[in-house]
Amino acid sequence: MPGSTQLRLGRRQFLAGTCELAAGASLKDRAPGQARREAVQRYDFQGEIRRYRKIDAHNHLLSAPPRAVIEAADRLEIERLAISIPQGDQPGEFRASNDRVLKAMAEFPQRFLGQCFVNPAYPREAIEELLRCIGRGMVGLGELYTQVKIDDPLCYPLIEKCIELRIPILMHVRGDLGLLRKGHRLEAPATTSTPDDLAAIGRRYPEAIVIHAHIGGGGDWEYMCKRLRDVPSVYVDTSGSVTDEGMIEFAVRHLGASRLLFATDENFESGVGKILAADLTEEERRMIFRENFNRILKKRENRAD
Repeated sequence: MPGSTQLRLGRRQFLAGTCELAAGASLKDRAPGQARREAVQRYDFQGEIRRYRKIDAHNHLLSAPPRAVIEAADRLEIERLAISIPQGDQPGEFRASNDRVLKAMAEFPQRFLGQCFVNPAYPREAIEELLRCIGRGMVGLGELYTQVKIDDPLCYPLIEKCIELRIPILMHVRGDLGLLRKGHRLEAPATTSTPDDLAAIGRRYPEAIVIHAHIGGGGDWEYMCKRLRDVPSVYVDTSGSVTDEGMIEFAVRHLGASRLLFATDENFESGVGKILAADLTEEERRMIFRENFNRILKKRENRAD
């Protein structure tokens, strides 16, 4: 990489080193062999992390309090994080989840970007809650979860309102075999959205800003990319615990770097590491880490700078 020693590490070595850095551990002391110690020492992790400004397009306040999330982001130079709490089937429950996000936004106004969670099965209450949350400074809808598929007519009023408000829709998606082919065991609720559902919505509402959550969240990521290749209005975020080699490069090849959004979904170190370890140009990394999502935010004057 420009500005650092030219050295290709194996993905496991790279991600192991990144995780140790974020945890504050000594790479030299932790490496099991001399060759690996020397390789990790020659790669400037901190320099590469500092090289790119970052906005996390998909994160949560689920497993850690707001201050801990900020501290984790600080270690990896993540400037801002789009957060939601996708919990609560009933209107009173999802309003309470959004209130927690609003409180965190007030505590860290320069760091958190709120995303409004609703259950589309309650159309009137969902629209009311979306308007309340956007009116109080949230920047998008989502992460919509598995209560209703995105191509269900129940979602149409929400999608149309998001088009009117010029805000993105982050949708939980999986590409499990059981969801894609009848007769196979389901590993997720039957109401879980699939890449096919997002493709259908992208064609029905090409003016909508739809984000396919966590390409690395499990399932067939090659199928996801191929299915969305010809639906240019749908973006894909890079989050999820899956760090398969070649995943990011495959997504860039089939979708283009301008449609990928950096995100962690609480997998901070691997979320950053999979972008740094991918075979990308400097410009592609800058687009994915920050510029693409910032361009979406600008549609409603919510840009990060």
